Amino acid sequence: MKDAAALYLRSSKDRSDVSIDAQARELLALAEAKNLLIVSRFEDVVESAKDENRPGFQALLADLKSSKRQWDHLLMVDTSRLSRRRYMAEVFAHEARKRGVTIIYSKLPDADPITSAVIIGVMQVFDELHSLMSREKGLAGMAENVRQGFRAGGRAPRGYRLVSQATGAIRDGQPVTKTTLEPNEDALLVRQFLEERATGAPRRRLHQKLGLAWPETSSIAMEHNALTYAGHTVWNQHNERIDGRYKGSAKRRPRSEWVIQRDTHPALITDQQAEAILSALESSRHAEGLRQSRRTPATYLLTGLLKTPSGDPWYGDGKGKHYRVYRDGKKSRWVPRAPLEEGIVRHIIGDLTSPVFIRALLKEARKQQDALPVDPTIPLRERIAEITRQVTRAMTLAVQLENSAPALRLVDDLEKERAALAAEIVRQEQIHAQQTTFAVMDEGAIRAFLQGLAETLEQADREAMKDALSALIDVITLDPETRQAEITYHIDVDRNSVASPRGFEPLLSP
Repeated sequence: MKDAAALYLRSSKDRSDVSIDAQARELLALAEAKNLLIVSRFEDVVESAKDENRPGFQALLADLKSSKRQWDHLLMVDTSRLSRRRYMAEVFAHEARKRGVTIIYSKLPDADPITSAVIIGVMQVFDELHSLMSREKGLAGMAENVRQGFRAGGRAPRGYRLVSQATGAIRDGQPVTKTTLEPNEDALLVRQFLEERATGAPRRRLHQKLGLAWPETSSIAMEHNALTYAGHTVWNQHNERIDGRYKGSAKRRPRSEWVIQRDTHPALITDQQAEAILSALESSRHAEGLRQSRRTPATYLLTGLLKTPSGDPWYGDGKGKHYRVYRDGKKSRWVPRAPLEEGIVRHIIGDLTSPVFIRALLKEARKQQDALPVDPTIPLRERIAEITRQVTRAMTLAVQLENSAPALRLVDDLEKERAALAAEIVRQEQIHAQQTTFAVMDEGAIRAFLQGLAETLEQADREAMKDALSALIDVITLDPETRQAEITYHIDVDRNSVASPRGFEPLLSP
């Protein structure tokens, strides 16, 4: 009677790898020679031997541990079919021995147990060495592709399409091609979105304004690829995954480790806009290692703006009915949401159309007219130029040092500072433009401007209204004892506060 056996077959993308069919023929001949009956077959087609999440391998592992398993021999061509990681191969072999399963390799000679153990151990070392060498060759090839201005692989980012270009080389009688990027039909929408994101426009509002069909998570990924949209090919951004997790628990590597080839394809945004987007991401809840609070839904219009006179925030109660304030960790006061919001919005609209408020804003603008600098970004640009020189010196030093880690850490710190400065330049230019505009506006122009803001508030839905309030207001102070409120505005006049002409009491139930 024949003993029962299972086959495990795996092929990879390696051009010299053995095909599934060739492995099966070899193992069926081995089973015949050893008088084994094949009852199960597991296979993974074009799968890496470093990935234990291969579906065929997982099915094999599950059957190995099953009490209903019908085989006690496992046939493979060689040790590399199972894994190129010695640790994983040894764990699997231990599980097999524990469950009385014998592993037989067609490429290994029959020998006594001690000799077999030595041969298998040596083969596993060579399997791992082959894997490491193949990985290094593959990475080097991808890096060289990037340096030549080609893509290192993967699909085109949104707003571009892949274009094949002949390299002049011939392989297997066919011309070798590599890919670059060119804008596609989505390029204009992508450009509009990223240009406005560079100015700080809210992502959700842009999706509504531009009618974007893709999900917000795709937009976040686009922002992380801002340098690609500035016309540069970027590679080595992501850490490698080990056992399903990113190395160091961070998805992205520091910028000093990125491979960047500049000006490889048409740009949709400027370098400055790309740096502003990346800097905003680094300080947002989407940055690696940061856990910052997300903007609350528009159920509560005033969260983040509403404070007590002592600076304690008012929170939504989670039911959409009240705002509450906490003292000493306990809920101490509450106010009904709907009448408070209605009273606040009505008062803001009244302020925006009030002659007293208009004169206060005009006075604030005139006060800044003589103090406006010619170009407030000059010192920031000088610092960026100095950082560029420091980065060049540090990278030159890193090449010469035996331990380049300190120099690379310095480069990483300098790159972060440069990104922050680029974002600050964008912000300062916006502020300077706003200051200049307000400084030359007369009372009639300011009245028309504020009337437009008031009409926007009257017509906006709750999401748009919440964004508008955040853009208009520094803080709304509500006294939990007296229920008296005061609004402090910052209507784009270098964020200089313009207070509501009077305190008021929203129509609240006692």
